[in-house]
Amino acid sequence: MSGVLGILNIGKSGIEANEAGLSTAGQNISNVNTPGYTVENVQFDQSQPNHGSPGMVGNGVRATGIRRVVNSFLDAQMIRQKTRMGFWESSRLSLSELDTYFTHAQNQGLSKDISRYLSTWEVVANHPLDRSARATLITYGKNLAEDFHQMASLYSQTRNRLGELLTSSVSTVNADLSKIAHLNREILRAEAGGESPNTLIDQRQQLMVQISTLTNAHFFTDKNGAITLHLGGQAAITDIDSGRLEAVFDSSRNGFRILIHPPGHSGPPIDITDRIHGGKIGGYLDVRDKKVPLLEEHLDSLAHGLINHVNALHVQGYGLNGKTNQNFFLPTTTVEAQGSLPPGVTLTANAVNPDEANSPVDVTVSRSTIVVRDSSGKILRKESLSQGTGTVRVSGYLIRVSGVGKNEEAHVRVSGGNDTRGAALSMQVNALDPEDLAAGQFPVREGHNQGDNKNAHLLFGLLQDRLHFSGGEKPVSLHDFFATSVSTVGAWARNARDHYVAQSLIQKGLENQRMTISGVSIAGESARIIQYEKAYQASANLIHMTNRLLDTLVRLPNMSS
Repeated sequence: MSGVLGILNIGKSGIEANEAGLSTAGQNISNVNTPGYTVENVQFDQSQPNHGSPGMVGNGVRATGIRRVVNSFLDAQMIRQKTRMGFWESSRLSLSELDTYFTHAQNQGLSKDISRYLSTWEVVANHPLDRSARATLITYGKNLAEDFHQMASLYSQTRNRLGELLTSSVSTVNADLSKIAHLNREILRAEAGGESPNTLIDQRQQLMVQISTLTNAHFFTDKNGAITLHLGGQAAITDIDSGRLEAVFDSSRNGFRILIHPPGHSGPPIDITDRIHGGKIGGYLDVRDKKVPLLEEHLDSLAHGLINHVNALHVQGYGLNGKTNQNFFLPTTTVEAQGSLPPGVTLTANAVNPDEANSPVDVTVSRSTIVVRDSSGKILRKESLSQGTGTVRVSGYLIRVSGVGKNEEAHVRVSGGNDTRGAALSMQVNALDPEDLAAGQFPVREGHNQGDNKNAHLLFGLLQDRLHFSGGEKPVSLHDFFATSVSTVGAWARNARDHYVAQSLIQKGLENQRMTISGVSIAGESARIIQYEKAYQASANLIHMTNRLLDTLVRLPNMSS
């Protein structure tokens, strides 16, 4: 179209194109604070010119589309960064709680009560006939056992809480997977109809960020613009369909497994637990099923070592009432009589070196000897008894027997010396009377040895002695062994905190870069509004001027007459 009507059409196209520009600039400004919003720009293009005289004459402008201003490489970096951020965020929060509790346990809790309990043996040594000192010692032993129970319960509570967070996070991922598949379908439908589904693409991008915060997912864009997602090497989203994850507690390993049901997969779910090493879910799995079990094992080893070393000394001593061979704590080993024990015969076994006590031993007590054999019948140790009482150290055990008569014989199997599982939670003081406490090294009789305190001094010495613990490379003191857990948790917490801070700075830098490219600039949009407004007014003036020209043309016949 040419001539005056062509000029009118050019003005009309300018008004329509600049209306789109004004609407887009207004949309940008109104969403300046919307999370995940990507700034939009109108794409303008010249309309096809008309052929005529004096040549091709312009035919105005058209708005060909509204484009999201993005840097795809930067967006992909931000998604990968969210995975790292999510991992260290969940690790930091989980470990900081444990670190706080360990700080208390080091200063006010378990460490202090270990010292108080063993130090009270010195009080008993200084006052061996004082029943109140002995009763206080039993009370401190019970307090110590309660401290172990509390720490074991803390680990259990932490694992339960992290399990709940895992389950909740997996549910969130499943919901987001379904939403992305739905948005894929809507975006493909819109693009097929020639529309620009920018809002839907922004929503999908936000869901991708959320999933990356929770997992180490990998996203791909196919040739049609749909997003596909792989998790643990398995497809979780196709272009129009989604799979789902499942968090399953596996009692055999006391840990969670993450299973995936890929879209269209009819077989059993696929275990991808070992491939989830990023995002919050990866952090929860790492703390719950790797780090906390190590701390539980260490606590059980500490409780196991304390129980067995205290008992090993206590059974060799004598109480004020003349009793011997009594454990202070309930034992962790299993002593199983092969038949019935003769009346009055007592046999105790405590694992003083649990790493060596890895096989059961058979003990035979007859007349004046105690013989220890391995499971093949080979004699490991043979010791003489004195007045029916004796002690033997063999294969990591300290075995104590008492009350054997001349014609009596007993057969006992000893096992479980290296089993530390649950020692902290099951730790308990034996049912003892204050007079049962074995402060002396020799039998107490009326007027003899009542002031004997040598065994109490040996028990007090456990505070500084180097002892064998399960999994320990070399003997260490009780406090040094406990300090290993404290320093380990502290190092984990610091490492998680330092990585989180570092990743936060990286994330902030990426966000600033994205804002530079894809963020809304109030000043820039205001300038565009002025530009579009002026162009709109100029197009309107062109139409107004064209209207006057048309009016002139209409009046020409009358003017000529």
